[in-house]
This record gives sequence, structure tokens and C-alpha cells, in this order.
Amino acid sequence: MIDMKSYPRSKLSMLVFGSYMIIVGGIGFEFFPHTVLSLVGMTTTDNTFVRMFGLLAGLLGINYLVMVQQSAIIFFKLSIVLRYLAALFMIYLVVSGISSYNLLLFALGDILAATWTLIALQRDNRSNNSKSE
Repeated sequence: MIDMKSYPRSKLSMLVFGSYMIIVGGIGFEFFPHTVLSLVGMTTTDNTFVRMFGLLAGLLGINYLVMVQQSAIIFFKLSIVLRYLAALFMIYLVVSGISSYNLLLFALGDILAATWTLIALQRDNRSNNSKSE
């Protein structure tokens, strides 16, 4: 059992995001692509492409969980930047008319998750600094 009082907030945020990537991105897009896409008002006729995206998202989620287990803080920091960049790209796709506004749901998810990790890292650092004083 994990003692949540002593569990770093940043690790929790990465654990949740990695699990989300595995469940929604991996399992969802690999096995139920049309269901997941319909939830955000998107469709496709290319099942292979969507399922491959699901595979990559699931593998990325596993990578997140391994980084949590290894306490790879540098990866946590990099993931914040990359998730903000991913959200910006999704916003660009919507603004340029390439994709529908529904893609903003995924962008919002990345923005919220990245911000949670950023704030959690800051709080973890403050907590660690106060313990060492």
C-alpha cells in the first residue's frame, strides 16, 4: 500500500497521466477506436492508423510509469514542456481549420496534466527544502 502522505505529488501526477495514456490512448484507441473518436466528435476510415496511434500512446504511458518508479525527475520536467507543445500543436490544428474543435478536449487534458505536474514539482521541491533546513 502506498502512503499517500509521503508520496511525492509529482510522482502521483505522472502516475495518473501515464495510466490515462495506457487506458484511453492505448487500450481505447487500440481496441475501441471508433468509440473513443466518437466521444470527441471525430471519425476515421483508417483503423490501422488509429490503432497504431493507440499502440504508441500505450507504450508512452508505460514509459511514464517506469519513470515514476525510477523517480526520473528530469523526465518529469521534460514531459511538462512536451505536453504543453503537444497542446499547442492541437490548438494550431483547430485554429487552422485542419481539425474540429473537439480536439481541444485532448489539448485541455494535456494542459491540465502538465500544469498539475509543474505545480506538484514546485511543491515537492519546497517540501524537500523545508525538510533539509
